Amino acid sequence: MNDRPGARAYGITLLDAGTGRHYEARGMRIRIGRGHECEVQPVDAPESVVSRIHAELTVGPSGGLAVRDAGSKNGTFLNDEPVTAAVPVRLGDRITLGRGGPTLIVEGLGTAPKMLVARRPGDSRRRLGWLLAILLALVLLLAGAVYLVYRLRSTRVEQTQRDRGPGEVVTQRPCAAPPRRG
Repeated sequence: MNDRPGARAYGITLLDAGTGRHYEARGMRIRIGRGHECEVQPVDAPESVVSRIHAELTVGPSGGLAVRDAGSKNGTFLNDEPVTAAVPVRLGDRITLGRGGPTLIVEGLGTAPKMLVARRPGDSRRRLGWLLAILLALVLLLAGAVYLVYRLRSTRVEQTQRDRGPGEVVTQRPCAAPPRRG
């Protein structure tokens, strides 16, 4: 599967040349085979020819859709040529699953609308952990700043008391009102 950022999912329509049945699938990886996990499951696919996961259509490095054999026993063919590595797929191409297996003709091909991508498990916990660590650092920083202000003020009060000397009492004098003009 291709996890390149910005890669688009593809939509594809395949026609089973033997049955006339259409298959539609979309994604960044489209599996073809007998297995329930496959997005395309050709009906009447003989077990002796078609593997559980026989072939895959994936978004290639160039951004186009490519077919590759998924380690099947009987091989995958594109336009009657064996597929040994990922090969780009075009409209009208014939994908054959094993000699004598079903042939799927590419009838429709294009980028699918952007699909929501499921996040990997643990991503939200990791983000939450970082958020809590940053929050804790900010709380500690704030607590340190409050303590620093407290220490500076109490040092200043102590210094003022020492400067006044023992027994000196400070009384507050009422402020006289400013003279009125006019």
